[in-house]
Parts: sequence; structure tokens; C-alpha cells
Amino acid sequence: MAYSGPDGRPDVVIVGAGPGGLAVSQQLGVRGVAHVVLEKGPHPGWMWRRTYDSLRLHTGKHLSALPGMPFPKNVSLFPSRAEFMAYLESYVGRFDLPIRYRVEARELRRDGNAWHIETSDGSLKAQAVVVATGIMSHPVMPDIPGLQEFQGRVLHSAAYRRPEEFANARVLVVGIGNSGAEIAVELAARGARTAVSVRSGANNVPLKIAGVPTQYLGWAISWLPRGAQQRLTRLFGTVGAAMRGGSPIPRKRGYGACPDVPLIGMKLANALRSGSIELRPGVRRFTSTGAVFTDGERQDFDAIVLATGYRAALDWMGAFGGRDECGFGDRQDRVRSAAYPNLYFVGHNYDGRGGLYNIASDAKRIARLVSAVHGE
Repeated sequence: MAYSGPDGRPDVVIVGAGPGGLAVSQQLGVRGVAHVVLEKGPHPGWMWRRTYDSLRLHTGKHLSALPGMPFPKNVSLFPSRAEFMAYLESYVGRFDLPIRYRVEARELRRDGNAWHIETSDGSLKAQAVVVATGIMSHPVMPDIPGLQEFQGRVLHSAAYRRPEEFANARVLVVGIGNSGAEIAVELAARGARTAVSVRSGANNVPLKIAGVPTQYLGWAISWLPRGAQQRLTRLFGTVGAAMRGGSPIPRKRGYGACPDVPLIGMKLANALRSGSIELRPGVRRFTSTGAVFTDGERQDFDAIVLATGYRAALDWMGAFGGRDECGFGDRQDRVRSAAYPNLYFVGHNYDGRGGLYNIASDAKRIARLVSAVHGE
């Protein structure tokens, strides 16, 4: 696959070799567009490699594959982190993707209608840039009073690896997204005295309904208006809760304009019901020894895990990294910058079909738009 065009430069620079960058690279290669992928780590999917050991996709493999290559038959329906990493490595090899490892994009500048990308290995010029830096490298640290005073261990879920180091500790997990729920459950299973702080509730849906992955049902309703999708997602949660005699997790209220990714799977609900994990309301403030909750109660902890989510990694772009109301790249047509026709974003669309399904779809869209200008 060509790194450069006739003038010795790539027509397109893709920043990031996670699933989004790899998918766009494969699609540009199919269309004969000269390009290069910059990856600051030493392997594809570098940020995924740094997630917790037990991570497993919540999305089924049939709707999580990248363009041109399904998951092998022997891979689990919900691939493990190790299986997903092996899949990405095989994907790079199969399509001979032009990746430059250990090269970090540090600044983006406009040069007429083209782009200059300043990197840790010099400067690149390109006619188009695809931003595939994802969200995992930009964890959100909450602004909760007293956090700096806490004398125990504080870490974001992005830095959490395995539960053994917290055995017998009193741990508070702040946040109830999918990562926070999984971390809390495995901490409790390994002997940590675990509590979860839930500020605004969650729409909790089972991993499967009648043996069918919930994501596949999400795909089936994805063509409906957002409000209808959200109501049906809540219905999935109601069905799952009813099957288990109700759910102790408070329901999230309201229909926002931003993606509302549901909490998938009932392990946390089961642990709360059994008493192996304690449910606490939002944190009002931290103290040197623990937390004061919004109900006025105070509790001591040895460690705080902040499962407070991520934000799109756009800071390196400077003034060109404009954000929409949800914190993603400011776009039109899902993938094109609202301000610059030759600037694209992948990995910024989330709904019930799953992030990887949207990445595969958006990679094809980007490649069609780019190849109309730069293809053979």
C-alpha cells in the first residue's frame, strides 16, 4: 500500500491507529488513495492494550468487525481484549496498512487549502487529515471538591488494570458506565469492600434478550427517530429488570441530544441486590479519608476509582479542534468538519448499534468522500 503520492507526499494523513484509523486506512487503500497512519504507540490499538485485563466487548462480533475482515469463527461472541488485540494485529497484516509507529501528532496548521501536521518525527503536509485519535487517551477527571485532599489512592478507570492490588481494600467507584460497572463487580469478587456512587442513574439493559445480543436489537431499531430509540432502549431495560425481579439501579431520566450509551449487562444489578456491592448517591465532596455523599452521609475509603468517562482527544489540533455540544468534533454529514471540507473525524458517533459498528460505517463514508478528490 502506498505511503505517498506522485510528489512523494501522502495525500491523506490519518492520526491514530486504533480501530477507526485502521478502518479508514483499509478503505482508502481499496480506493487507491496514498496515505499514512500516525500512531504514537508501538502497536495498533495502543490505547486498547492499556485497558484493564478483563475487558470484553459489549458488542457482538458480527456487528463489531472492521471493513473487509470478519472476526475468526473461533473468537467469542463478545471478544475479549486479547482476542480484539489479535484481530487488530491480523487486520494490519492482512491489508499491509501503512502505519508509522511511535510518531505523535502534536500540532495542526492550515497551509492554504492543505494541512501541516507537526509530529514528534518532523513535519508532514497533506491534502486531507482524518482524526482517529478516539476518546480513550483523554479521560475526564471530575471537578469534585476535596479530591486533592484525599490521602488514599486515586485513579481514573483508564489507569485501572486488575483487582488483586485492591484485595481487602475499601474502594469507591464513582460513575456507573460500562467500565465502572465491570470494575466494581470484579473488585467485589476479589475481596474488595466496594461501593458505587451513582449521580444521575443509568439505563440498564441485559447483555442478551431471548439469547440475542441487545446490540443486535439496537441495530434493528437504529433507523427510528432518536426519541423512539431511547424509549425502546428503556423498554429493553424494563424487560431485563423484570426478568430478575426489579433492578436496584436508579433509572436515568430525560432525553438528551447527546448519545446515551446504556449500561449493558446485569452483573452490577445482581451484585447490588445480593449486597456484595453498596449503592451510594453522588459525591458532594471528598475528605482526607473518604467521601461525603449528597444524602449527607460520610464514609471512609482506601481508594477511589473515577469511572467518569472520556472526552474526544482533540487538544493537539488547537483552533481546528472545534467541538459540538457533546464534546465530539464539530461535524456535518457525521464525519466532515463543519468548517473545513478536507478535515474528517472517525469514532465520534455512538448509538445502540455500538461504537465499532459506527466506526466501520463512517470509515466507508470518509473513504468515499476523500477518494472523490484524491482517488486514482
